[in-house]
Amino acid sequence: MTPSAQAPVSPSGPAPATPSPQTAFPSPSPQIPSSSPPPPQATSPASYIGPYRVIRELGAGGMGRVHLAASRSGRAVAVKVVRPELAVDPDFRRRFKAEVDAARAVSGAFTAPVVDADPEGPQPWLATAYIPGPSLTDALAAHGPMPESTVRVLGGGLAEALAAIHRAGLIHRDLKPSNILLTLDGPRVIDFGISRAVDGTVLTAEGQIAGSPGFMSPEQSRGLELTPASDVFALGAVLAFAATGVPPFGTGAVHALLYRAAYEEPELTGVPHGLLGIVAACLDKDPARRPTVEQLQAWLRPETTAGWLGAVELRVTEDQRTLEDALRGPLLGRRRLLTGGAAFAVAAAAGGTTWFLRSRGKGGGDSAAVPELAWTKELPQAGMSLRALTRSTLLCTEKASGACFDRGTGKLLWKDLDGQNTDALPDDKRVYTVRTDGKVHAFDGRSGKKLWEAPPAGDSAPELDFADGDVVMVKSRGTARALEASSGEVRWTAQDVKDVSMTVGATPAGALLVWGGPSKTDPAAMLRGYFALGRKTGERIWAKDLVTLYPPEKSKVLYGIDADMKLLALDPDDGRTRWSRSTELPRTNSEILGFAGSLSLLEGTLFCYPSTGFSGSRRGLLVAFDPASGKTLWTVQTTARGNRGFARSGDTVCYLDKKVLYGVDAGTGARRWTAGAGLGDLAFLGVLRGLFLAAGTKGLYAFHAGTGEQVWHHRATGGSGTWSAETVGDDLYATWSGKLFRFSVS
Repeated sequence: MTPSAQAPVSPSGPAPATPSPQTAFPSPSPQIPSSSPPPPQATSPASYIGPYRVIRELGAGGMGRVHLAASRSGRAVAVKVVRPELAVDPDFRRRFKAEVDAARAVSGAFTAPVVDADPEGPQPWLATAYIPGPSLTDALAAHGPMPESTVRVLGGGLAEALAAIHRAGLIHRDLKPSNILLTLDGPRVIDFGISRAVDGTVLTAEGQIAGSPGFMSPEQSRGLELTPASDVFALGAVLAFAATGVPPFGTGAVHALLYRAAYEEPELTGVPHGLLGIVAACLDKDPARRPTVEQLQAWLRPETTAGWLGAVELRVTEDQRTLEDALRGPLLGRRRLLTGGAAFAVAAAAGGTTWFLRSRGKGGGDSAAVPELAWTKELPQAGMSLRALTRSTLLCTEKASGACFDRGTGKLLWKDLDGQNTDALPDDKRVYTVRTDGKVHAFDGRSGKKLWEAPPAGDSAPELDFADGDVVMVKSRGTARALEASSGEVRWTAQDVKDVSMTVGATPAGALLVWGGPSKTDPAAMLRGYFALGRKTGERIWAKDLVTLYPPEKSKVLYGIDADMKLLALDPDDGRTRWSRSTELPRTNSEILGFAGSLSLLEGTLFCYPSTGFSGSRRGLLVAFDPASGKTLWTVQTTARGNRGFARSGDTVCYLDKKVLYGVDAGTGARRWTAGAGLGDLAFLGVLRGLFLAAGTKGLYAFHAGTGEQVWHHRATGGSGTWSAETVGDDLYATWSGKLFRFSVS
């Protein structure tokens, strides 16, 4: 077998047993007339439902049939058309209209909002935002139980979604894995807002129950009046299922599931210790003793959603690509390429066309050097993306397969398409993987020759955490081990650090900095325990409870933020505080921002850029500090949602916010320019020789750091998908649609 590397994925487990979804109504009729004129044949779907162009049918449920459709502007929606027998019931129509009006008030970040409806049409319908991505049911069936960090992101998002639903005066009543969709920045709850309208219809057959046995609350199964606590019970059942792959009340006949939920204790074996108390509280038989969704948001607050899906991320990307293809209509005309004021030079390139936009300034000269395509290579698998750069290689991965290329020439060095890797991490000499046998394997980075393998410490597969050529840090069930990079032998196992999350770096003297559990909890702050461990022995050198810790490369000082949100300068040898400076950063118990990994030292300025893509984020921040004193230089507020990122080039800092690039003065924070408006969703790639780089659906873009002027566009043609890119020195490496690119600035 030829070895390879792979992006982190969870080892696939057996498909979990899931109770069959129960519907409150008889099967829908095979045809659903639309509110637009009927089609020639009853078996054909209408070409339009209201103003929405029907693309295809997605499925059918208790209320009616669901169609993927597009608005005139190209927005994807899921249109639900009510069953004819419900449409003729005046009482149902009144309830349905009231519920639609209430659902329109739901605006949570983790829900699929109602965007339009016609409750009074011949066949009532409502349209919600369409969410591309697998259901929780499908994800668990394909990849097995989720790790604790992923379950926390899931639970935090679901709690926020339920809070939004409850604020609108609604109760979901049917929260279950198939009603939860997974996206790159968190879960989405669907099928809310019409439950009570459907529950109350006279068409409910005697003995049938609205909801899904195994996930519905005891009071719901008894037909009692429901409160938001009923949704909390369902949330607890969902989290138990996500963490173990097994429903907490088992599987089987409906009456057996209802009895177990009402009278027996849930089976929670396998739920991580850090979640066990939360899940058990949600599943309390007494609604009054269950936590509120607000409490759950605080308890389940994740640090970040970045990479939270693991292997499922590929499925989400594929679903997004499929949706884009479905929405793409016929070209109506030839796109105008030139608007005046700039001269274009065109260079043919594999996979696209590169446009050089050179401004005609006062002197008529070029304002900046631009990237030029050095080479393009085909990837062994179309879905591969750039994972990591070393001094001499490029590692590209897809699912459990990977390939290594020479960084200078693009030559394929070796590949592994057998799909046996569940985790991968390179250093400058080797590629380390965890394979389906649960062992850590090491391969030569350039030849792919197998060098060694190391067995797991216990009954769970390890996760690769850190590698620098001397040591490989792996973690398993919160315990950290150090392996010899050259042989795989265990150098030491950490004894004084519990609940290890990650290795954040090393001190100038070589001590390893590990993030684990804090020594004590602080109700005023979300703290983590940071430990400096001896590289040779694993012995604890010092420890501090902090909000975050940052070790800049080649620096004689560490930077951290404490519980009072003061900026600290720490001695890396003993952890002693050299100076402390108050900041205006919001406390972690007042605003939900992710401060782990938020600090960075760029060209002599210390920046804090907390993450926002998780439950409860309401805004973002970019703050600049003097690294010598901790003095706050300036602060810029950003939005919480959408793609983000920032970089510095000389006296300009550029950040992405609301699909627009903003250039600000690096010394004062004063705005200098904006760029990229009208290019659609952009992903910020970084900086390259005085150029800020971004990727969009139409290719790569470069903007002059001084003026914000767009000076380069590599137009993507003949493929689809998202860009993955890294910059180093004068080079930009990128993957897109089965190709690997190198662009260079000379």
